[in-house]
Amino acid sequence: MDDPYHYNLFQQIYCLSMATGIVSNRQDTEAVLQAALKESLNEVLPQLTGNWSISWGPRVYKEKNQDSSEGGPDNVWFAAVDDTQKICVVAIAGTASNSLADIYEDINVYEVVDFNAWVKLWSHEGIPEPVKSTPTQDNASTTSYCARGTCIGVWNVLSNVSTEAGEDTRIDQYLTGLDPSYTVVVTGHSLGGALAPIVALGLVEAEMAGSHKIKVLPSAGVSPGNANLAADYATTFPKDPSTGEGYQVYNTDYYNTFDIVPQAWSTDTNDDRNLHNILDKIIHTTGEFRTEVENYVNLAIGLSQASQIRYTPLPGQSFTGPPPPVLIQNWDEAKLVLSTQHVLAYWSEFGITEFVKLFDSKFSKRVGAQ
Repeated sequence: MDDPYHYNLFQQIYCLSMATGIVSNRQDTEAVLQAALKESLNEVLPQLTGNWSISWGPRVYKEKNQDSSEGGPDNVWFAAVDDTQKICVVAIAGTASNSLADIYEDINVYEVVDFNAWVKLWSHEGIPEPVKSTPTQDNASTTSYCARGTCIGVWNVLSNVSTEAGEDTRIDQYLTGLDPSYTVVVTGHSLGGALAPIVALGLVEAEMAGSHKIKVLPSAGVSPGNANLAADYATTFPKDPSTGEGYQVYNTDYYNTFDIVPQAWSTDTNDDRNLHNILDKIIHTTGEFRTEVENYVNLAIGLSQASQIRYTPLPGQSFTGPPPPVLIQNWDEAKLVLSTQHVLAYWSEFGITEFVKLFDSKFSKRVGAQ
C-alpha cells in the first residue's frame, strides 16, 4: 500500500501511542472497546509508514462492570511490531475520561511504594499488588519511592493477560519470547507517559523483558516519584541520542510548557515542571475564578506533600505550544486550554494530526461518537 504520510520512526511510534488515547475517551463494554480497537488498528496500520501489525493484544481492561456499556476503560495497551525495522512498540493509554480507576491512578500520590523492594518480588510467575510504604527521615533520602496510583497502573498493565484468542499471555511473557534482535520501545501519553517509564524500569530491573534493548518514548507524563526514582530511571535509560533535540529523542518525557498535566506533582519551583507553573505561567486569570483555580492547585500541592516525599520530574525535553489566552475567566475556557495544550498541541508538534484523526474516525464508527 502507498505511504500517504512519510513519517519518521518517532512519528510512527507516537501514532501508536496516541491511538490508545482515542480508546480511552470512549464508553462501552470491555469486549466492544477491545474489538473496535483491534479492528481499527488492523484497518489503519497498513496505511502508517513502515510495516506495522499488532503482535500482542490489544487489551482493554475495565476493573469493574466489564459488561456495562457505561464507563470508559481503566487501562488500554497493546504491542505492535515492524518486522522490517525490527522494532516492537508497547503502547500504553493515558487517562480515560470516564474511569474512576484512572482518576485514582492519577491522584493517588499521597501514598507511595518502595519501588525497588516491590520490583524484587516480580517474576514471570506473577507480580504482587503494590503495597503502601511509609517514608521516614532515615530512608526518604535513600529509597526510590513511586506514587502508589502509578504503581497500580503498572500492576494492571503487567498482571493482565491478553484475552485475544490463542494468546493468554502477559506482556512480559510476550517480550521474553520475542526475537532478541528486536528493539522494544515503551510509549504512552499523559497517564501513559508516567506508566511507560515505570513499566520499562521495572521490567529491566526485574530482568523480565528478555535480552532486548529497551527504550522509552513518553510524553506529557507527570512526575511519578522522588529524586531517587528519577535518578534510577536516568541511569537505566539515558537520553538517546545524548545530543538529540525536539521530539526525536528516546528516554526523556517530551512535554509542552503550557500543558498543565506534566506540572504535577513537584512542588519545588526550581524544577522545570512543578505545580506552581499552573497559575504562574499557564492559567492567567483574576478575581473569583483565580481563587477557584488556586484552591485546586493547593489541593494538588497538599496531595503531593501528604506523601512525605518530594516529587521530582523525570528527565524531560520541552516544546512550546500555542500561547494560552491572556485572560481565562471560567472553567469552560480553562478546559479548552487543557484540551488544546494537552492533546492537540502534541499532535501538531509531532506532525501526526492527519493519521490520528483517521484512526479516531475509524474507531468512532465502530463504537459511536460519544
